[in-house]
Amino acid sequence: MKPVIVLYLLISALSAKAHQAPKYRSYIVTKTNDTIYGRIKVNYLIGGLKLITADSIYKIDPNNYVAYYNAKKNVIYRSKILPGFVPKDLAKKMSIPKQATWLKCIEDGKIQLYEYKSSTFGQPVDNVLGVTTTLSSIIVTGGIPNSEFTSWYVEKGGAPLTPIKYNTFVSAGSKTRKEREKLLKDLLADDDKISLSYDQTKPFTFKLVRMLVHDYNNSRSNFN
Repeated sequence: MKPVIVLYLLISALSAKAHQAPKYRSYIVTKTNDTIYGRIKVNYLIGGLKLITADSIYKIDPNNYVAYYNAKKNVIYRSKILPGFVPKDLAKKMSIPKQATWLKCIEDGKIQLYEYKSSTFGQPVDNVLGVTTTLSSIIVTGGIPNSEFTSWYVEKGGAPLTPIKYNTFVSAGSKTRKEREKLLKDLLADDDKISLSYDQTKPFTFKLVRMLVHDYNNSRSNFN
């Protein structure tokens, strides 16, 4: 076989592999910090996600795994327990079980900013993929479209997950706007430049929150 033909076949094979790679770069992270690679499949009929490998299928359950990565969207999602409407002490006395859910990490670094989406008629099929309507929900609601709501939560230095911004009337663990503005100011306080750029007279918008968290995480002073 001529060298030119061999080279052509090699390049073609590598190119085909490169095109196929993304869907197999998705993964889940176990509670023992092991990583399992595969491709993600969503069940549009009843909801839920699975990671499919060459020889196994794993249900992507936030109560069984700590994180997973969607290669197609280049986003990581982490298992978190949302703040509850019932105070922790009372929930413990009532033996209310803690249920984890997947939160989309939209900004990562010293401050983690997470996004959670909910709908009028229950939760999205996949908070990760942004699928908000399933066949079953269309049947149950008679075709009435879901209204989607967005809640953002922050974490820093091991502190509890706390709501920072949402477009619902109330969110679990919610605080007043002034309390959330102060929370953001406190999160940025150890970076003088970013903290000074935060003008609390500006509208407290999703855009502002994400911009400040992004700038903080990418500030040189926070890489030390």
